[in-house]
Amino acid sequence: MERLNDDCVCNILEFLPLVEQIKMARLAQRFQELLCLIVWRKPRYRKVSVSDSMLEPLSKEDYIYFFELTSPAMEELYIWNVHKKAFDSYLGRHLMRPELAFYLRRDYSNLRELCIADENMNNSMISTIAKSCRQLRSLSVSSAYITGKYLTGLSNLETLVAPECSVELPHLTELLEQIPLKHLDLTSNRYPVEATILQSEGSKRLERLGLSDAQDYGFPLADSLPQLNTLVVSYHKVSTQEQLAMLETTRKRVERASRKFPQRLQSILCNVVDVEVALEQIAGLEKRHPRDTPKFNELLKIMYFLSNPQGGDKKSP
Repeated sequence: MERLNDDCVCNILEFLPLVEQIKMARLAQRFQELLCLIVWRKPRYRKVSVSDSMLEPLSKEDYIYFFELTSPAMEELYIWNVHKKAFDSYLGRHLMRPELAFYLRRDYSNLRELCIADENMNNSMISTIAKSCRQLRSLSVSSAYITGKYLTGLSNLETLVAPECSVELPHLTELLEQIPLKHLDLTSNRYPVEATILQSEGSKRLERLGLSDAQDYGFPLADSLPQLNTLVVSYHKVSTQEQLAMLETTRKRVERASRKFPQRLQSILCNVVDVEVALEQIAGLEKRHPRDTPKFNELLKIMYFLSNPQGGDKKSP
């Protein structure tokens, strides 16, 4: 091996399983450098999930060693079921994988997308991410302990998926005004966010939005945000009477409008067909008539698809 040039050595290393690659990295500085600078820079090592099958055979020591060497080059990282993977017994006696804090302390200078599915995420961890992931473009988290504090530290963030969080309205206002967000999902947020989104100038750059319990089935949002092309609205435990009442107020709002409302609406999808037909009729998109005895569901998810804004520049900040 010592007589082979770097290209030949890299070709050999690429054919080895990750366990063997790590052994080679520990064996000689040359092998470690070639793995870190060439082999582990390939796409399969830059886009990592903690559930990836290539990581399963690794001991905890090798697992940590791999992350320490490769984290600066990672571009996408998906972390979930950390507690399940950290322990091999329900008593939690034997650590098989590092806990969440380990991942957050790494150097992610090239990371663009980060997804963490862990209900123990909190504001302090968001602060750590903001310091270690300067180039982050997309963040997905879900935890009731996240209030939106420190999210403005992610100055390059374009996508924030934060369902079932507790984002507070002042932090949401700061986020919309200071960060170039294009995609925002605050479904099932602890606090109602619709009014804040409608009032913020920063919301005008949003291209995709998800939230819960929007007024009038989300029609005002669909009409008010000039760059929006997809709106997802969810409702949980809404009675039939409440749905019928909201359909009526939505119908009256559309009738009062002097133009098509929402103006750029092209199509609607809903998990409840009768609600979908009713909304399409109200918006002037559908000629089907609702059934005499329409069926409703207390769980609703509605997707609105809108045309591109006329004369608008979707790439503008």
